[in-house]
Amino acid sequence: MTTDMGTAQDASPGRNWFLAAAALGLAGTAIHVFAGGPEIMTPLYASALPLASVAVLDVVWQQVTAMLLGGGLVAALAAFRPSWRRPVAWLLGGHYLVVAVIFLVWGALWFSSPWPMPQWVLFAVMAALMFVGLRFTARAP
Repeated sequence: MTTDMGTAQDASPGRNWFLAAAALGLAGTAIHVFAGGPEIMTPLYASALPLASVAVLDVVWQQVTAMLLGGGLVAALAAFRPSWRRPVAWLLGGHYLVVAVIFLVWGALWFSSPWPMPQWVLFAVMAALMFVGLRFTARAP
């Protein structure tokens, strides 16, 4: 029976990039919950929006929390399981790139600037870290 735990040979570059993506994902989770919640959700809860609208937005908020937390954990696991890196980079990293593009497009549409909603930076960097890690993993002898 073989294990897929990373080896010292594999560990050097590829593992570190995935660990960096994982750390950023977990830090992003904390920022989302502890800074974003009061900034976004508290006013939303106090708004006069219909209850169904608030409930749907709350569910979407919690989905993003789960995505950030789960993505951070999966990237951390991929750091130690080289065979996971390609699918994690393409699926999770690809998803993060789509989210980054959505933030950029909606920032342009709503504010004519990407900076009122800078979350795109977090998602783009997490994706880039995984893709760079994948590139280094692919080069490992």
